[in-house]
Amino acid sequence: MNKKPMFAGTFYPDSPDELNNLINSYKEDKKIEYKSKAIIVPHAGYIYSGHAAEAGYMHLEPSTNIFIIAPSHHCEFENIAMPNYTYFDTPLGSIEVNNRIIKDIAEKYPSVISDEIFDGEHSIEVQLPFLQNIFSPSRQSATDFVKNLKKFGKKLRIVPILVGRCDYRLISDIISDYWEDSSFVISSDLSHFYTHEQCRQIDNYTASIIETGKLECFQAEQACGLTGIKGLVDFANNNDCSLIRAEMYNSGDISNDKERVVGYGSWFLYTDSRNNFIENFYSKYILDIAKSAIIKTFSNQEFVPKSIPPVLTEFGATFVTLKIDGKLRGCIGSIYPTKPLILDIIDNAKNAAFQDSRFEPLTEAEADNIEISVSVLSSIERIPFKDERDLLSKIYPYGIIISDKQKRAVYLPVVWEQLPDREIFLNSLKEKAGLPPNYFSRSLEAYKFSAIEICENNTY
Repeated sequence: MNKKPMFAGTFYPDSPDELNNLINSYKEDKKIEYKSKAIIVPHAGYIYSGHAAEAGYMHLEPSTNIFIIAPSHHCEFENIAMPNYTYFDTPLGSIEVNNRIIKDIAEKYPSVISDEIFDGEHSIEVQLPFLQNIFSPSRQSATDFVKNLKKFGKKLRIVPILVGRCDYRLISDIISDYWEDSSFVISSDLSHFYTHEQCRQIDNYTASIIETGKLECFQAEQACGLTGIKGLVDFANNNDCSLIRAEMYNSGDISNDKERVVGYGSWFLYTDSRNNFIENFYSKYILDIAKSAIIKTFSNQEFVPKSIPPVLTEFGATFVTLKIDGKLRGCIGSIYPTKPLILDIIDNAKNAAFQDSRFEPLTEAEADNIEISVSVLSSIERIPFKDERDLLSKIYPYGIIISDKQKRAVYLPVVWEQLPDREIFLNSLKEKAGLPPNYFSRSLEAYKFSAIEICENNTY
């Protein structure tokens, strides 16, 4: 039995050509650095959320089985629901439901099988044309055509799952159980019906939780598909993965109605840390940004970068180090993330050049010879310790912050190259904080972090 489309002509066009053309219009002419087996995308009308959705789908790695995990907006039930339908129809054709997997899930997890729950629900239907556009694009380059040859003989099958009153760990377990042969679409809008500015604040907070994996900070009103989001975040935490931002805005940015808006965002799962992703794909961009920020300052011009990668709009902390002929010429940084990474890099580059109190401001004559490195810090973690011997056993190979009352100092991980002995490292850090090298107190606190160092000799 086929499920007929209920939102064609309202949430998205009912004409196949118009629908494909609209989806294609959201595609950006840029190289996609990474394909992912899991994405978070919105599910509103395409005129509002289509651009954010496509930004996520551009990163989706096609698999034979695509799980679509979405909230139920109209029916209440426990755990999850799956359909009896054999196909889901859209103006672009029919998509087969993998009933074998649905039967397998129903035998292993608490769930209900019901077509009725899926009637009148848009959160899964609006995802289907995007998937069909990936598997059977109406327009593709010769290179993409050759790449898509490997998909010949493969058929797109979906596993539609609606989420009711459900523990997010059930979703995480399902993702883990079927990860090897599947890809996953988590369908969710963000905050609903706040003012434009309130929405931006709430959604930025939601984004920071998604991107840092702090599950305990989520609140129900932050997203309609929150359980699915939490399930994917939990999977990421358990598998040392991270969620990378692809796009985020709200309906007020589209309609100019700023009074009652809905937030939209998309993310993709990366099988390593965010900082590793940044290092692998944006090292040269970051160094160019840091140098441009310094050069523009000489002519009193405000530097505004263009085409900012979404991952650099995530909050983060950085240090910018300047050297000339191998000698330090300035170093300023942030320990805690208080602003988007792109702004932190720009501010710290200018401060390292012109505000480091240990040096005279950089001159234009020197600017041609500066060597720039940018360290992007991980989150800060407190180090529990009983005594100094215990602390010494836990500090390598991390960046270290020590703090006692009003005195504080930080060393980046790269300092271990100059001070490889743990005791010398710690004593030097104490002196930097204005403490005696043999100082120890029960009020002393220590924190650790990791960092990636981006410099010119590792950008190509």
